[in-house]
Amino acid sequence: MLVLEAIGNLGADAIIKDLNGQKYIAFSVAHTESYKDSQGQRHERTTWVSCLKYGESPVINYLKKGTRVFIRGELSAKAYEAGGVLQAGINCRVRELQLLGGNRADQTEVPQQAVTTSAAAPTYAPPQPPAYQQPEEVDDLPF
Repeated sequence: MLVLEAIGNLGADAIIKDLNGQKYIAFSVAHTESYKDSQGQRHERTTWVSCLKYGESPVINYLKKGTRVFIRGELSAKAYEAGGVLQAGINCRVRELQLLGGNRADQTEVPQQAVTTSAAAPTYAPPQPPAYQQPEEVDDLPF
């Protein structure tokens, strides 16, 4: 099994679909990376990933076009022909999904803590680390 981890923006609002009685969330993520060529010119390359997240989750309310997300899941690829041209598609069966927020003007308000979903836990906010406590001073001088 190949694992895919990507950060990107949704290309359209996520939708709920049904396959043989099992519900899943379908959405696409555009992952963009920047690089410089040998002449020093900056370029961007965008890779589209078709994503399926099995099960129902309230996170779908936040999966709107342009929302920035982190995905981790099982990678699969397929080749197909469209208009006489050989194409390739990248698919991900999402196991973990995190909303990363963003600066979209029309984005609905996301709770202060990141909304995260994974196969193990339906929806949860990541635990907060314990508050830092100053260690007790220990006087270990013999006099």
